[in-house]
Amino acid sequence: MIIKININRDDMDYTPQNQKDKRQMLESIGVGNIDELFKIIPNHLKAKDLNISGGKTEQELLNYFLNIASKNKKLISFRGAGIYDHFIPSLVGEIIGRSEFWTAYTPYQAEASQGTLQAVFEYQSLICALTGMDTSNASLYDGATAAAEAVLLALRVSGKNRILISSGVHPEYIQTVKTYLANSKAKIEIISLSDNGRLDKSTLDSLIDDNTAAVVIQSPNYFGVVEDMDALSSAIKGKNSLFVAIVNPLSLGIFKAPGEYNADIAVGEGQVLGASMSAGGATFGFMAVKKSLEWKMPGRIVGQTTDRDGKRGFVLTLQSREQHIRREKATSNICTNASLNALATCVFFSGWGNAGFSNLAETNISKARYAFTKIKSLDGFKAKFENETFFNEFVIETSKNIKKINKVLLRNNILGPLDLSNAGDGSKNCLLFCVTEQRTEAEIDRLVELLAKI
Repeated sequence: MIIKININRDDMDYTPQNQKDKRQMLESIGVGNIDELFKIIPNHLKAKDLNISGGKTEQELLNYFLNIASKNKKLISFRGAGIYDHFIPSLVGEIIGRSEFWTAYTPYQAEASQGTLQAVFEYQSLICALTGMDTSNASLYDGATAAAEAVLLALRVSGKNRILISSGVHPEYIQTVKTYLANSKAKIEIISLSDNGRLDKSTLDSLIDDNTAAVVIQSPNYFGVVEDMDALSSAIKGKNSLFVAIVNPLSLGIFKAPGEYNADIAVGEGQVLGASMSAGGATFGFMAVKKSLEWKMPGRIVGQTTDRDGKRGFVLTLQSREQHIRREKATSNICTNASLNALATCVFFSGWGNAGFSNLAETNISKARYAFTKIKSLDGFKAKFENETFFNEFVIETSKNIKKINKVLLRNNILGPLDLSNAGDGSKNCLLFCVTEQRTEAEIDRLVELLAKI
């Protein structure tokens, strides 16, 4: 059978469209032409026509694109706030780049892909070991949706309708939770932090009641401060509510695991565990729960079993939760997972080992502390939360012009700290710095030198 496809030079490799297709798409969104569609992009940022007409050899094409790529500016990042610049060992790319994994997907016919299922099973086991929880799913889309799914789980299990969320939770996570619950009967209340950048137990005690399904707390929180999760947990358990802990998994190399302070659900963003920043995605979200909650857990779980000959095998288990099995009774509309990035984390953990992972966490803390001490000593800069424990992010208050600070840093190939002026909780004139193991002492000293001159 011969299929004729009309292709012109503007078409993409995998979605060829003819002029009629393009015209129909533009009309459906009320746009007259391609130029009008992209007019929001400044002209100086638009790509010029590629000079590849007439046919070129592979070597000529590679050289041409390398020359274009050389014009990109490589920035030294001192910004985090959700996506972080961490070192990714070559081992990660070597393994996940194998053909059997690169296009892999947790399959509907699980028994046909034992290798993929075993890799996901190992990932789940490592997440459980890291968080101190009983059961992990095969991952979710990202940290924000994992937090929202955790809240939905708590509502399903408890039969209550009140959710308390610390204002120290990443604002995008809070917005995602609100979006998920927009058409439900759930009531969301945001709890303000104290002046020290943490959530006080006394504040939580005064707000939590018998109708509270769950309390959502992030540690280290959005401002980098490590919360007193033991004390907050006791307040939550006193009202028979569920405790949803949002954690930076890398920080668990040195801080207490959620299972140790009796959290019911642990979620977070997995990008720090071997996934690239990639302009914000794709990443993956992890979720782990106590055994009593696993039946209500969203997404997929890979289980270990034996066949009729007694040999070990792997299956997708508890499938009744999923949309593709019993849609009207599904616990979630998530019916996939970020397998490749979850596999990257499996390789990442295996490569570092227990001692290496702990050393990695300690390096993040020590380098951030070094930068913190230097910056807060500069004229016009001071620590916002002076005596609080932090991981690799910290807040600095400044009397200088924040826009000018970041402009000067950018001119010197540095992606500067995040402006927290609109973040609330008294963060006006504040900057959120991030320092990971990637930053060298020389880079930190250069940052401090530039800040001092502004």
